[in-house]
Amino acid sequence: MRRYRKTAFLFLAPFLTVFIAFYLAPVGYALYLSLFVKKRIGIGPPKEVFGGLANYIRAVQDTDFLNGLKNMFVFGVVQVPIMLGLAILLALLLHQSRGPFMKACRTAFFMPYGIPTAIGAMVWGYLYSANLSPFNQILKAWHQGTIDFLSPAIVLFSIANIVTWTWTGYNMITLFAALQNIPQDLYEAARVDGAKTWDIVRRIQIPLLLPTLQILFIFSIIGTSQLFTEAFVLRPLGYLADNITPNLYLYLTAARDANYSYAGALAILLALLIFVISGPFLRRVASR
Repeated sequence: MRRYRKTAFLFLAPFLTVFIAFYLAPVGYALYLSLFVKKRIGIGPPKEVFGGLANYIRAVQDTDFLNGLKNMFVFGVVQVPIMLGLAILLALLLHQSRGPFMKACRTAFFMPYGIPTAIGAMVWGYLYSANLSPFNQILKAWHQGTIDFLSPAIVLFSIANIVTWTWTGYNMITLFAALQNIPQDLYEAARVDGAKTWDIVRRIQIPLLLPTLQILFIFSIIGTSQLFTEAFVLRPLGYLADNITPNLYLYLTAARDANYSYAGALAILLALLIFVISGPFLRRVASR
């Protein structure tokens, strides 16, 4: 028995090494840093001294961080349902299609997911540019006013458009695969009973897609909390607030302000918030 345990441990060792080095160790170090604050003692630059929970107290009172969380909440409530709704619609349409058209559409819709996020954001940055945007060029040709896609009023929706463009195809393919796994006997029995296409969609396909949808919803919410690249790439092109997303605010706090201890506290709080939000959904999926 001990021999088998040693063999199992040897197979697990590479994963455990990577997991500890690139996950547990950074989390532990961030937690350690978050307990210190910068304080000037005498003459000289500020030094890191033990501050206990001071950074966490500051974080829950930080309006910039809270506004970033509010943007994340709006993103999750508005963008995620729209993206998943489009993915369901496209998956159902592709499931009804046959032949080369279906394969071409699958490739076309999935292609944005294969483009690196930074490259995709740069392309959309060009499309959003006030002077170069082809959308604004068309509006000018029609003697209409231009749209500032990077203005504070609508920049969050511009970022949401990039995320939807990137991830709808991935979600569509996942749902399409789930549709392919539905037994044909259910369709045949439904047609014998006189069910029409809409009845099959409503009574068979949508209910059987719910477990997959729940998983995609959880991943989408977690992805929403990790939004960074799109905002970071678009930031030089227009006025984007430092707290447009929590991760961007966290990054600027560490990289620009060199306040690593406070950034560590923000990271820990953000991770805890994600765990609290996604935990009930994960338990529900696991219980099925």
